[in-house]
Amino acid sequence: MSKPRLVILHRNMALLGGAQRDLIVALPEHAKRWSITVATLNAPQLLLERCEQLDIDVIVPDIPWQQPSGPLAEMTAKAGRTALKAWRGLRTKLQPALDVADACCIVLGTGGLEVLDIIPNNRPLYVFIHERNKGIYDDVLQRDMDGKLRNSIFVKNLALTYLRRWDQRWHKRLWKRPKTAVSANTPTSSRMLASSYGWPTSKKWIAGDVNFRDEQLRPAEVGVLWPAIDPSAWPAEENDEERNVWDSFAHKPNGSYLLTIGRACFMKGSKEAVQIAAASSLPLVHVGGGGTEEMQRQAEKYGAELVIMPRIDEMEIVALMRNAHALIATARTEGFGLTPMEAVMVGTPALVVNDCGFTHTVTDGFNGRRLPWPNTEEGLEQWVKAVEQAGEETNRKAWSKAGRERILERFSAAHQAEGLARSLTSMGVDVETTDLEMLPGLDPA
Repeated sequence: MSKPRLVILHRNMALLGGAQRDLIVALPEHAKRWSITVATLNAPQLLLERCEQLDIDVIVPDIPWQQPSGPLAEMTAKAGRTALKAWRGLRTKLQPALDVADACCIVLGTGGLEVLDIIPNNRPLYVFIHERNKGIYDDVLQRDMDGKLRNSIFVKNLALTYLRRWDQRWHKRLWKRPKTAVSANTPTSSRMLASSYGWPTSKKWIAGDVNFRDEQLRPAEVGVLWPAIDPSAWPAEENDEERNVWDSFAHKPNGSYLLTIGRACFMKGSKEAVQIAAASSLPLVHVGGGGTEEMQRQAEKYGAELVIMPRIDEMEIVALMRNAHALIATARTEGFGLTPMEAVMVGTPALVVNDCGFTHTVTDGFNGRRLPWPNTEEGLEQWVKAVEQAGEETNRKAWSKAGRERILERFSAAHQAEGLARSLTSMGVDVETTDLEMLPGLDPA
């Protein structure tokens, strides 16, 4: 029996952020159930290699689409307008796959619904919107590292009027579409997404459990589809390859260190991570670029030792993670937060702020520590104590064991593939489903 045909569409896989890597991690499990075609306006080598291994067709423009950037591009929705033109230009190449597709799946990081323009309305469609567009519906990206707005709220709202209308237009079109299901990556992301468009949300938070509001199978709520974590990329024990990488790592820190990963900015709580490191008297190693000069100024202000890593490869990141005293995650409006889960996979304690996506993954004292914002003396003292606890071997082993078990029972690629398959089955698609247990989301963990 041949497998049903699925077209997966993503605007810009070249970003290789959380949403893009999540899809690459989950592709092998999806490919067990589907004959897949991936369509994207910009395909990185990592995606091409993975798809070649899995015998998945990749459809891309002859000239890769480049996402416009800058204030003027944002004000005029240039990214959306040029993406729409690029998708229409790709239609001839993509149409044969769409004509025979049993279903389609759109995966979104930030923006990208313009592809709806070329998907036939009679195709069952699953839309996985990891998070809403932070740049439009909140101000965390418009603040400097101290939290001060770069421009007034009035100026920001005025500047983004057209972009917001453009975004609302495509989301309204999505919500009116028949044979459609919509999910985000956690209950927090679902609620924030829904609040931006006036949509209802799920009450159960079980991946694959979708509801419709009418006989046309139009969406009744925003559900959840959890991210996929690849255990093989984050092994519990150090292997020979990783050991050799670490032994020869030119930028290896001296002694114990705290680690933070992500673009340095207000949203990622970079200032707060520096404060914690200073109070704990441990160096802070930062991976991910961003506003590193401002982060260095914060380190000088608080008397912290800050080590800015250059661009390093994935195996070096694994080794750096495994050898850290603890991972510090102080992000604001984080939808899920992959790095704490990756840390516990390799036995490194995850110390996270009690905010947003972290509330669905880390149970305080069970698989890490979930702590208040370190903006008070009492809060900072709790972080210092948690850093001390992270050095105790009994805690490291217990938290890692509990964290790994939680990931394997909830956040695997098999769970994501099963959730997608069950959702599309509810729209009449004949795709294989299994008896894999799908647990309700931890809200909070």
